[in-house]
Amino acid sequence: MKEFVTAAEDAARENADEGMEFSVDGVMCRCYRPKDGQLAVLMATTSRHSSQQEMIAGIINFFVAVLDEESHNYVVGRLLDRTDPFGIEQVQQIMNWMIEEWSGRPTPSPSVSTQSQRSGGRRSTPRTPALT
Repeated sequence: MKEFVTAAEDAARENADEGMEFSVDGVMCRCYRPKDGQLAVLMATTSRHSSQQEMIAGIINFFVAVLDEESHNYVVGRLLDRTDPFGIEQVQQIMNWMIEEWSGRPTPSPSVSTQSQRSGGRRSTPRTPALT
């Protein structure tokens, strides 16, 4: 029988992930960087072959899976409350922020754009001679 074991390095890396905090209507929540498997499931459920309902479910499942237990319970409770205005739009805003943080985006744009370099060599097409 073939046995697969996760590396001790992965466990150490997981413990080093202290997560990120964000606030939803004044309640502090914590999320953690997703694992490769979580990203794979997200990509599979949001592929072009998925229905809109499957995509939304995949996004919500991914979102609540990267939260700590307390934050998970809070967010799911709000999402299931039919009178609560918290919904997919807010989840999308939070996920956009998470992804920007995890990926290091957006990168700051330069304050001044660099100028094009001037050519130091001869032109490839000869100049047109002046008519006399």
